[in-house]
Amino acid sequence: MSSKNNPEMRGAITELRKYNGKTVKPTKIIDPSQNINFIGATYENGDIVIDSSTKRPLPYSEI
Repeated sequence: MSSKNNPEMRGAITELRKYNGKTVKPTKIIDPSQNINFIGATYENGDIVIDSSTKRPLPYSEI
């Protein structure tokens, strides 16, 4: 039986990325006051990954 909801038909799960040796996961970050609206990175404990040079959240695609 073929179904889009069949877990056996789904592709392989990709491994989460690492930043400074810690695992990070993608998270939607929205802050209208700083004009931020993108998929950013957060550590497993929920803290947002901040770029040290710009002091802004780091996009997940840059990791």
